[in-house]
Amino acid sequence: MRMSDTTFLTYLFPYYFQLLHQIYLDAIDRAERNVSIISDSNYQYIIDAATSCWNDYEPLTKDCESVGVDSSWNKRSFQGLDLYAVDALSVNSENEILAVEWDTGLSIIRNEMLESKAIIMESRVTESATKNRDVDIICIDGSLAYRFSQNNEADIMQIKAIIKKNSNVIFVSKNSDTKTQFGSLGAKAADMYYFNHIGDSAGFSAPFHSIQTNPRHGNIMEIYARLKECTPIIKIEISDLTNGQINNGEIKKLLDMLSFHSVAGYPYCLKLAHQNCKISNRDIDRIVGFYGLKNESKSRDPLNE
Repeated sequence: MRMSDTTFLTYLFPYYFQLLHQIYLDAIDRAERNVSIISDSNYQYIIDAATSCWNDYEPLTKDCESVGVDSSWNKRSFQGLDLYAVDALSVNSENEILAVEWDTGLSIIRNEMLESKAIIMESRVTESATKNRDVDIICIDGSLAYRFSQNNEADIMQIKAIIKKNSNVIFVSKNSDTKTQFGSLGAKAADMYYFNHIGDSAGFSAPFHSIQTNPRHGNIMEIYARLKECTPIIKIEISDLTNGQINNGEIKKLLDMLSFHSVAGYPYCLKLAHQNCKISNRDIDRIVGFYGLKNESKSRDPLNE
């Protein structure tokens, strides 16, 4: 006798909630032990190292023209084909969109290909935004080191073209999992974790040069900064292809400009860029409807997902 879907779900739910209950209890039981793994014998040593290279500084907001650049992509797979959408835009802190590009299609496309499309679009919208316009600082969302390590040579050339044409471009990350500064000290967490745990004061870390595996790409100077007291730290990366060495005075000027239009310690132009370009799952669902694929069976239909 075949069990109906409703009967099956009614039968399954008590076990589902029981399993979640056990997972919650296990998480509570392991929480202290798991956190203590990070706070091992090296923890205080690394915290002291992070403290020694931290400079307290309350930015003095400086009037400037800042531009944020971001890109986004998403896709939905249908039995061998991918319906995708990718876009990129540049916007200033007054929410004036300066340039935008997008593309959609139905084909076989890998994630790396979409990332490549997004990088090319970022390059073009950056160039369009700075043409015939005085811009003090260009903020590109994401990590420069990650772009250099994950993309092919053609994409890297696009990134380097942006940098060489604009000496005022920086790359800003809200999160980071790199251990370039404290990995040699036995750090279990990322560098950002330790800088976030040395206090809540506004300021910045001493510039640290991250050596790239390919010398032709130049090296990257990374700075961890807090634009306002008690806000999250951000990671700033600057390529030495155009900027060369940078001293504490120049870093302070940079933070002054970033803090002019900032919300909760984050550059407002980047917040606007993210909000304007993000392609959500709901957006993809709408495009699926436009293509008439709503009724196509999907691989996760039996799971009601």
